Amino acid sequence: MAQDPHSKDGNSFDLVLFLWGKRRFLLGMALLGLVGGIVAAFALTPRFRSEVILFPAITNSVSKALLNEQSTGRDDILALGDEEDAEQLLQILHSDQVRDRTAERFNLLDVYEIKPDSRHKRSELRDAYESHVKFEYTKFGSVRVEVMDKDPQRAADMANFMSMQVDSVWNEMAHERALKGYRIVKESVDELQAEIKLIGDSMEVLRSLGVQDYHTQSERYNEYLGAAIVKGDKRAIDEFERRFAILAKYGGAYVQLQDRQFNEIRRLSVLNMKLEQAKADLDSDLPHKFTVNEAYPADRKSFPVRWLVVAVSLVGTMALALVLLVAAENIRKIKAQHA
Repeated sequence: MAQDPHSKDGNSFDLVLFLWGKRRFLLGMALLGLVGGIVAAFALTPRFRSEVILFPAITNSVSKALLNEQSTGRDDILALGDEEDAEQLLQILHSDQVRDRTAERFNLLDVYEIKPDSRHKRSELRDAYESHVKFEYTKFGSVRVEVMDKDPQRAADMANFMSMQVDSVWNEMAHERALKGYRIVKESVDELQAEIKLIGDSMEVLRSLGVQDYHTQSERYNEYLGAAIVKGDKRAIDEFERRFAILAKYGGAYVQLQDRQFNEIRRLSVLNMKLEQAKADLDSDLPHKFTVNEAYPADRKSFPVRWLVVAVSLVGTMALALVLLVAAENIRKIKAQHA
């Protein structure tokens, strides 16, 4: 004779006999979960995965990498970047510019079935975009760009497009800053060139008055004056005294202008080198990443995994059935105790 799953005091509980007594309910729930899982597995829209693998390049200016004589380990334009460079690369990929350009290029509002006149279309687009696009830093120091889409060709095209936009967005930001730097240096060069020209004009006036080179002239005049004195050439002595008077009057100004001109020309040489570096940074279009693998259209779907969907549905349904049975049993016991 089978033992009653409930003892006389109502506290002893035989799980196996209890479940056997509810076998019809459990089988029905299992069948429901199985059918529901199969329906869900075939109802879910298939998605195809494409990915691009990128390595960050060292983020450095072209002038520093190529035109600087004192190079360091981070000045090699062919070297791979470190974790900090990868984080900067990820930040560019997560930027609004990349997302908005991708959305416009592939008309993602229609792809993700978002109403163009919706008040929250930007938030809805961001949520849908983040559910289909993933960027991550790998253990190998690379950055993975992963796109899931119902169209395998579009998934591959989106991944490749976003990887190309890294350089576009980065160069635009760098160009804006480089342009301002170039203008600052160019203005300084123009001002210094005008100043040097003004000094040269002033020196030309002094040369027209007879001051050609103060140090050389004074040395030669002293030699010639001494020779004239020895010879007793009164005319020559008067001429050199006149010239010494001109040197005494304008020589100090000439020497001052000459020294200033020398210093300004040296400054101009330094500024011209900086201008060359700024121009190189302004015209630079070096890529900021190395593309290891480009995306290609997947030949089989990555989502959903149908057997996994069915298994999860079945397990979930059975867990729900057990919870319902336990709840019903506890309610029965509570009613029995208060009867």
